[in-house]
Amino acid sequence: MRFNLRSKMMIFAALIAVLPLVVAGQSIIRVARDELKSAANEQLVSTARQVTNEFNAFFEYSLFVPLDLIRNAIGGETLDSRSKITLLKQGIADLPDVVSLQVNIEGVPRPIVVSQEAYVRTLAEHFEDPVSILQIDPEDARPETESSQRATNVEFIAETGDWLATASLPISGGIGGRNAILYARINLERLKRFITKHPFARTGAIHVINGEGDIVYGTTEGKYEHESVSVMAQQMLSSRQAVITVEPFELADGSISLGAITLARALPWAVVVEKSEADAYAPIRDMIRSLLQWLGIGVAVAMLGAAFFALRISRPILHIGEAAIEIAKGNLDVRVDNVRSRDEIGDLAKRFNEMIVQLAERFELQKFVSQGTMKAISGSSDREVSLGGERRSVAILFADIRGYTAFSETREPEEVVEVLNSYFQRITDIVVANHGDIDKFVGDEIMAVFGGANQSKHAVECSLAIMQVMEEMRLTSKADLRIGIGVNVGEVVVGAMGSNQRKDFTVLGDHVNLAARLCGQAGPDETWISRNVHEQLPAKLTSQARRIEPIAVKGKKDRIEVFVYDGPGKSESDAA
Repeated sequence: MRFNLRSKMMIFAALIAVLPLVVAGQSIIRVARDELKSAANEQLVSTARQVTNEFNAFFEYSLFVPLDLIRNAIGGETLDSRSKITLLKQGIADLPDVVSLQVNIEGVPRPIVVSQEAYVRTLAEHFEDPVSILQIDPEDARPETESSQRATNVEFIAETGDWLATASLPISGGIGGRNAILYARINLERLKRFITKHPFARTGAIHVINGEGDIVYGTTEGKYEHESVSVMAQQMLSSRQAVITVEPFELADGSISLGAITLARALPWAVVVEKSEADAYAPIRDMIRSLLQWLGIGVAVAMLGAAFFALRISRPILHIGEAAIEIAKGNLDVRVDNVRSRDEIGDLAKRFNEMIVQLAERFELQKFVSQGTMKAISGSSDREVSLGGERRSVAILFADIRGYTAFSETREPEEVVEVLNSYFQRITDIVVANHGDIDKFVGDEIMAVFGGANQSKHAVECSLAIMQVMEEMRLTSKADLRIGIGVNVGEVVVGAMGSNQRKDFTVLGDHVNLAARLCGQAGPDETWISRNVHEQLPAKLTSQARRIEPIAVKGKKDRIEVFVYDGPGKSESDAA
């Protein structure tokens, strides 16, 4: 049976439309499921950590620190009894979450109790003796240690719906020669507000569970029936296993809940953060539905478009081929035009044009990085350049424009940038002409690197040429800018430095630092070179340098021998 070209193209187009979408769709869905699970787990862990950090910070820093100050102040005999009571009252006033402060003194039958009046009025609506509700039985709130920052007791006041934690702080030195303990009753309402208003509550649930399995606070209403989650939380509380546990839980209705459980360090509670697996994987369902829709559309379009595809395939491909030839010649202004077919060929033409734009952008981007960076990228066999470096002997040149600060203070920013760029352009041309590579621009300073057998010679010749050009530009420019240059040579570390998100291919080491120090001390129209550089120069260049007294350099124990080249503008500046 013989098929014509149109039939073959229709069958082929249908297969091309269906098979890749099915295969790619399965892979994408599998990857997306893994990514969503990872993202959900990360969100659960992050939320659990945020909640426990808030609990710990609330108790250990917001409250324990000022309570510790009060404890230290009322201990001993520095203050009299009236002053100590006044201090307790002031502490209640300054700490809105503390509803009562109590001092028990060994041998004294009645404790000293100072309570928050507003909270006492609230309790008075439900109790005849509200102060007794706040009073602490020492047997129920024994401190673990003198420095313990954990709540020794947490009690639920059913009538008001409040959880009150007790902080027990033994008073060092006691009071009146007797052992004493400061107790603080703390209203944990602020923690409840933090949980109920947490952004995670919009997509998941947060519950705080105590050692008895009771829900202390939660973002959902109704009875909590996730028994397996509650059991795990109680086990962690009993063993004080403080690590964050992330795992799926099968609920009573057979559904799966992704949960993270961790313990609050300051309170005897477990924080449970949950999100149903169905909600976590909801985008997968949408992706499958969208994939099926696009699969149907793709088949229909492929079958209809294939009838015309055979007749119109040649011309667009020829256009694309001609554009490719122009790109090979270096012409990135070319575009694939006159391709109006709305099919794969049209998409190819469109993407080909986008590729040309991206190539042009990449060529432009190369101007923002050094040649060493480009060579490292092109020479790397991996997808990315690995962090680290290798030892290599190079010459380093630092050139800093003198007078730039004074110039920029009296000029508009646009004029400053224009002048600075004109200087940088000329200096860059000189560096490249002398076999160097611009490593970076730092404000009005340039760092260049020279390699090879004649690295010191090239660096010094470059510096002399820069001083000559700077003098020429100074005479024809409005800006009275001069330059100071420092050159050093030696073994440095060359490679990619930074992080996986942002890297810089540069050179680091003591010899780089010395070059920068020489540049910093060089005067206007001067090039300072180290002895290492001087020893590698030919006689013609060494004869032009004058030796100066050894200088002290930051970070160096011994003085450094330095040789100086004077620029053409040096004599004029000396005369001035």
